[in-house]
Amino acid sequence: MREMQNKTNRHIPGRALTIIIVFMAMWAVLVIRLFSLQIINHEKYEAKVIDNIERETDVSANRGIIYDCNMVQLATNETTWRIFISPRDIEDSTQGALIATQLSTILGVEYDDVMAKVAKTNRADETIKKNITEEEYQKVITLINEYDLDKQVHYEAYTKRYYPYGALASSVIGCVGSDGGQLGLELQYNTELTGIAGKYITARDAVGNRMPYKYDSYIEAEHGYNLVSTIDTRVQSVLEAQLKQTYADNHPRNRVCGIVMNVNTGAILGMGQYPNFDLNDPYTLDADSQALLDSSEHVKGSEEYNNYYWELVYAMWKNKAVTETYEPGSTFKVITTAMALEEGVTTFSDPYYCSGEMKIPGYPDPISCHKTTGHGAVTYAVGLQQSCNPTLMQVAEKIGGKNFYDYFNAFGYAERTGIDLPGEARSIYAKYSDFSNVSLAVYSFGQTFRVSPIQQIRGIAAVANGGKLVKPHLVSKIVDDEGNVIKSFDTSAVRQVVSEDVCAEISQVLEEGVSGDGGAKNAYVAGYKIAAKTGTSEKRDTKDTTDVVGSTVAYVPSDDPQYAVLIMVDDPQTASHFGSVVAAPYVAATLSEILPTLGIERQYTQDDSHMITTAVSNYTTWAVAEAKAAIEGKGLKCEVVGEGDTVTAQVPAAGSIIQQKNGKIVLYAGESTPENNLITVPELSGYGAEAANNVLVSYGFNVKIDGTVNQAGASVVSQSPAAGEQVPYGSVITITVRYFDGTE
Repeated sequence: MREMQNKTNRHIPGRALTIIIVFMAMWAVLVIRLFSLQIINHEKYEAKVIDNIERETDVSANRGIIYDCNMVQLATNETTWRIFISPRDIEDSTQGALIATQLSTILGVEYDDVMAKVAKTNRADETIKKNITEEEYQKVITLINEYDLDKQVHYEAYTKRYYPYGALASSVIGCVGSDGGQLGLELQYNTELTGIAGKYITARDAVGNRMPYKYDSYIEAEHGYNLVSTIDTRVQSVLEAQLKQTYADNHPRNRVCGIVMNVNTGAILGMGQYPNFDLNDPYTLDADSQALLDSSEHVKGSEEYNNYYWELVYAMWKNKAVTETYEPGSTFKVITTAMALEEGVTTFSDPYYCSGEMKIPGYPDPISCHKTTGHGAVTYAVGLQQSCNPTLMQVAEKIGGKNFYDYFNAFGYAERTGIDLPGEARSIYAKYSDFSNVSLAVYSFGQTFRVSPIQQIRGIAAVANGGKLVKPHLVSKIVDDEGNVIKSFDTSAVRQVVSEDVCAEISQVLEEGVSGDGGAKNAYVAGYKIAAKTGTSEKRDTKDTTDVVGSTVAYVPSDDPQYAVLIMVDDPQTASHFGSVVAAPYVAATLSEILPTLGIERQYTQDDSHMITTAVSNYTTWAVAEAKAAIEGKGLKCEVVGEGDTVTAQVPAAGSIIQQKNGKIVLYAGESTPENNLITVPELSGYGAEAANNVLVSYGFNVKIDGTVNQAGASVVSQSPAAGEQVPYGSVITITVRYFDGTE
């Protein structure tokens, strides 16, 4: 027994040691585990814990504002809300039904749709509706407070892009989608406009209750930078109004576009197209595009229908002035002329002869002039003003293929302009190895190659500004919210192409073609010296050989050029498709309205003094004798109708614009009223301008002329009020006169 006890006692230290070792091993494992958790993988597990107790809410960064050149907002942001629910926090089916019923009523959404989201009990964020109104938002707040639903129903404020002017400059400004800018400046400057979102982090306990505010944190959002564009809202509005009128009058198959540009800096003051689209509703087709979709044979909702819809949307979004090309036609003759004068191969007084066509070796048929009977013997100046193709072909032959091709490149036609808009098209032209004598001939008058409208106005601007090729641009500077300039964009002169003296000569001849008997007479604006060139070119990318493009470019003042305008009409469906008819009058109307706004005042000459207009003052309540003396003192005629000492009414009304020459104001006194002295407006359509003016004056009307009557041949194409209307004696009748002399 003692022996067994001694043996047992000898084993006790061994067992203790084993136990100690086991415990030490366990302790080591625990220490290592704790070291791993607290030291090595501290950040990993801390993040997991935080993920379980924290909820993050993004704080939207405001997208930068886009301004016009006068700091008028073109693109801005407005606050809106997103309503969402947390299904996992909904207590039971009764509460879920309540939420679905209330939200469907307040937000105008389907009850079943809300219930389907309520059923996703593992979710913490299910959107019910975005972009809700202020009224809807307030009703949701009331709902949350009334039924104590702060865990179940949530709202998130964020900013939504808003365009105060709707469709104005739509293809230039562009719009945004879920991933940022989709087109225009919004896309081009997406990085600068996009800010960095902030975060609002709140801590929740195990059952989802919000923990004390000391556990909250806030990371402030960084707002995007703002763009100050070169667009002038006043100019843009006028340009778009004229593009709309151009479209209405000429019914082109493929839209119209226009550009207003500062020729010295390259700044774009206006750029547009028609039809356009509403930036606040960019997925709604314009009326013409919708008509195409409706008339298609595709079943609504089908894949074919949807594909065609998106094709029309993308076509509507395209900025025609930048992303499409056309043959510039005779407007390119300005560039050919600059080459010729710079090379010294001709002068404006040199003689040329046009028989109506010209045979070019290597081409089977003679190349015609637009005047098929020929211009006969002309100086080069007249040949340019009358847009004579054979004259230009003869000059191009003197320039030579190599020189012509080099100048073509120097004027920027072989390269993109680099304008700060996405999707700029490349020009289409012959490689030099393929540039034959036939190419030289037809290039001289702007056909068989294609350029974009922005390339063409840049080339014309180089002639206008004294020979410098400048880079067109739409943003002048990038600024932060405090107005600090982050980056500015100054005038970028690419190169000097031709001399100032050559450009001055061309400007004078082009102006004489407008004010005199040239092909650009319809671009005339009284009181301004306008240099202009019209053009008409065939469309070679369509099956219909009658498809054409009519366009006009102009710059002003011709003796100190500041601004250029281009309007292009793609395939007009009118009797006359010449650029001188379908584009020039609208260029003139654009210039007439924007130039006073831009600080360029009219300076009438002896030749256009008959076009001077004046605004009618308000003479009602004046003594008749005093009013009559004041009117006659302004060089206007005055006629008094009725007996009495006080003026009770007048025609035209105060603020009306009338011609100074032959202008008359009719004053009414006593019982006499304009309504008792009505006259029928005569039919004037087809009358010569001078004859129409004489008829109206003889009837006792005032005349306002839209167009020019400096040369014989202008005729009335429209009048307002219309023929047959009864209007008060002395009313203003506006007549629109145009030249239809067959000159492109």
